[in-house]
Amino acid sequence: MPCDPSKLRLYYNEFPQPPPKRVLDAARKSVSRANRYPPSELAALLKELMAKYAGVSAENVHAASGGEYVFYELFSRAVRPGDLVFLLEPTFSSYEPILRALGCTIEKVPLIEKGDMWSLELDSLIDMIRRKKPKLLVVDDPNNPTGSPVLRTRENVGRLLSSFDGYLLLDEAYTEYAGYSSASLVSEVKNLVVFRTMSKAFAMAGMRVSFLLAPSGLIKNVEGFSPRFELSRASMAAAVEALRDPSYALKNAEYVILERERLYGKLLRLNGVKPYKSSTNFIMMKFLRGMPKLPLTLMIPQFAPGFARLSIGTRGDDDCAVRALADALVQDHAYKASPVKGESE
Repeated sequence: MPCDPSKLRLYYNEFPQPPPKRVLDAARKSVSRANRYPPSELAALLKELMAKYAGVSAENVHAASGGEYVFYELFSRAVRPGDLVFLLEPTFSSYEPILRALGCTIEKVPLIEKGDMWSLELDSLIDMIRRKKPKLLVVDDPNNPTGSPVLRTRENVGRLLSSFDGYLLLDEAYTEYAGYSSASLVSEVKNLVVFRTMSKAFAMAGMRVSFLLAPSGLIKNVEGFSPRFELSRASMAAAVEALRDPSYALKNAEYVILERERLYGKLLRLNGVKPYKSSTNFIMMKFLRGMPKLPLTLMIPQFAPGFARLSIGTRGDDDCAVRALADALVQDHAYKASPVKGESE
């Protein structure tokens, strides 16, 4: 079939299909009362359903807008100008600008490339924490942009939490694709915050719905700082309907996991390209002879020269992306010598 890579949208880590009709219908129906602010009963129901989905109490939930906004809300309550904050390197790019705008001091904790994954040296991090005593540690788990799991187990999370008095923010945006979560710990400890989103497996990126899970005292503090009507009526109605029966999100995750492995296998057959194993809905890769010229709609260059990230799309989109990559390699002088192997497989 004809393949036009300029039509692809494989760079924002979105789900390639919209949510079920019942979710869209709920949003459409809510618009008929767009002249009214969202009712408090709807907000309370949304928190209850988020809590049930995450396995916590409603008092541990703050329903919020998109990630960048809720990170600003949290950081504004959790840290002060001059406070030391640890970030992974690489990590999600939105944390650092917000923290620097709030006057924080940033220190990077490197992830180490090990074969087809990236890993955190946990013992070294704990030693750094005990020596330098940061007020906040941010860990996106799985990590964006590498796609690698970082802490994974409640035991590892517990070791970090017991090593300092500051807050640990676990960004679990990709938890449905990874199959693990530490969300239930927020009711047991005083310094854990977990971020979750409905932009990925729930296929609602355009609705801008996310939520924080944290000890009830911190939740009250954050909500006292947040706008009263942070989420629109349509976003809340759609999120409530989605969470009434979240099984479709888990089916979406199953599709992504299977397609991710298929795409990974295809990328492995491109000479000069090293894809990394992923626990998310994207695959990061390294171009071993420099970055070829690629359509801007195909993927986003990442934290260092030669690295790029490709979102999981439909099977047709993913096949088109691989063909476009192969064509780009053929046209790049550095890759002209046998750029593709196993193409007929």
